[in-house]
Amino acid sequence: MTTPTAKTPFKLVPATPADFDAIAQIAGDAFQTDSHTLMKAIWKGENNHRDGTREGLPDLFSNPKMDIIVARKGSNGTGEVIGSIIWVKIGYLENEAPKTDNDSPEKPVPSATTTSTTAAFPPPPPPVPASSPTSPLTISELEQTTNNAMTHYMKHLMPSGTKCRIIYGVTVAPAYQGQGVGSALLKWGADKADQDGVFCWVSSSMGAWPAYAKAGFVEVGRLELTLDDYAQGVKWRVKNDEGEETEQDWGVYIWRWMKRDPKLE
Repeated sequence: MTTPTAKTPFKLVPATPADFDAIAQIAGDAFQTDSHTLMKAIWKGENNHRDGTREGLPDLFSNPKMDIIVARKGSNGTGEVIGSIIWVKIGYLENEAPKTDNDSPEKPVPSATTTSTTAAFPPPPPPVPASSPTSPLTISELEQTTNNAMTHYMKHLMPSGTKCRIIYGVTVAPAYQGQGVGSALLKWGADKADQDGVFCWVSSSMGAWPAYAKAGFVEVGRLELTLDDYAQGVKWRVKNDEGEETEQDWGVYIWRWMKRDPKLE
């Protein structure tokens, strides 16, 4: 009989610039099994996801509409960073103070911020074609297609005047996944959305959607593509249990747009 692994104690605290390298490294490590990220890395470099995350953090950190929260090992929150989340506030006033549990509750006025999550949006635009009839599809067309889908769903999720919160990104170090770190990071922002009476949404990678569903997010749209169409014949090289490298198809990848309405009492 195996002894269950004890959960690692951790505490959520605001990130500092000293955390940027750790946040970026965790982002890179957490996507080492994501087929879309790995396929892009063939053309953009092995550490493209990590380096891109690191490059963008200073601007995100200086933006007052961004909340960057890290999970630190130890009950006092002084240990190493084991996870992070970036929440974006949309439609908030520049100096608007967040509501607290001590504020007198007010029922939000019905608006775009409290629309039902059960209604799916129209499908995104069709995939972008190759640059010419004789040219293969590449990751350039893949990026254009995913960007078009993002623009499409943002238009439906956030019409003019919308107030909401967005998950820009959340990652947990692989060694600490399944210990409640991701759930706590999601709850941090969801609780604030509930206090403010606003919805929140996320564009989910294929592997992350069950965690969002567990946190109360509901799928409202998706983009489904066969990655092999854009791989120009390059196969996914993976190692089996014996450490031998084999080739396989990239397969179908599904991006999900998910939305969570506020819990109103």
